[in-house]
Amino acid sequence: MSRPFLTARWTNLVLANYRAPAELLRPHVPPGSELDTPGGTPDLYLVSVVAFRFSALRVLGLPLPTAQDFPEVNLRFYVRRGGRRATVFLDEYVPTRAVVLGARLLYNQPYHLATISHRARVDADAITVETTFRRAAQRGEIRLRAANQPTTPDETSLEHFLKEHYWGFDRGRRGTSFRYRVDHPVWRTYPVEEQYVGIDPATLGDERWQGIDWGDQLHSVLFAEGSAVTVYAAEPLIGPHDPEPPAGS
Repeated sequence: MSRPFLTARWTNLVLANYRAPAELLRPHVPPGSELDTPGGTPDLYLVSVVAFRFSALRVLGLPLPTAQDFPEVNLRFYVRRGGRRATVFLDEYVPTRAVVLGARLLYNQPYHLATISHRARVDADAITVETTFRRAAQRGEIRLRAANQPTTPDETSLEHFLKEHYWGFDRGRRGTSFRYRVDHPVWRTYPVEEQYVGIDPATLGDERWQGIDWGDQLHSVLFAEGSAVTVYAAEPLIGPHDPEPPAGS
């Protein structure tokens, strides 16, 4: 395995998951990979709006003084390559200019600057989360209330599929594919009791995501606690017959 590139804490993760047409996603699938679906369900292609808190950031072991605690909102979908299941990030938004520049230059990730807040309040019986997003004319909000009753979903569940991806696949500036490993313990989830989701793929994506009634395509909303994470340095995706990972990877 390559050396650690980044360590951080990702916490209070909200995943709003939308059904998406396969033809919108396929142009973004890295060569040698294919679209993945939960439980192999035919034609259930999901794209997720993910909001969370990003803190304790270190790059190559060094803290970034101006980027220690900030929110992120991103848009991602799911692919597989043999035995590896992975996420592909379409767009990622933070309110911190240093993170945008560093992620683009050092890791070739599609980061953009936006005004974001992401706040969670924990009470004895419930957790409430509020996220707001603003970038130019694009604005949105998520409000969520979850019971303070954490559980660890079964490995065959939709929740496990959505939150437990330990690989990221992407395409470099010259069109070559690369992968990176993400390590973290299995995250617990909390039952969502109330929700308002006003951020969708059209809010975050480009013009190709317009013209769809995303409100009708909202499939599920998930809230996960998060943890410390380690992101490893990128490696090339060698080819369709890449060595497979150990079981459970």
